[in-house]
Amino acid sequence: MAILVMFSNYFHDLATAIFAVSAVTAYLLQRSLAMQTAPAPLQPVVRGIQRMGYYSLAWTLVFGAFRGITYREYEWVEAVGRNQVPALVVKHIFLVALVITGCVFLYRLRRLRASAEGAEASR
Repeated sequence: MAILVMFSNYFHDLATAIFAVSAVTAYLLQRSLAMQTAPAPLQPVVRGIQRMGYYSLAWTLVFGAFRGITYREYEWVEAVGRNQVPALVVKHIFLVALVITGCVFLYRLRRLRASAEGAEASR
């Protein structure tokens, strides 16, 4: 079971990083307005970024739930004791803000992609 928990933790952290990269990429694409200047070549890239972002978010939540269930048994640091709880709360406040911001960026990118596809179809 310990190996399963270890791999779950690694995959949870990996998925969190992938989601963060997807969110930053979505933000950068919006800022550059690349969707309006070259929509056709970027459409597959944008769809891939969006899918990667949403799938990694789901992955993070699934493995995070498993991590939460097994935390006390496998990750609790006795030397730190209950002092680790405030640190975990602060970490998760930051990560929830990251998720909300990332979802906003991915949603805006989806809207931008839809408007670019509409403009492309009307040409």
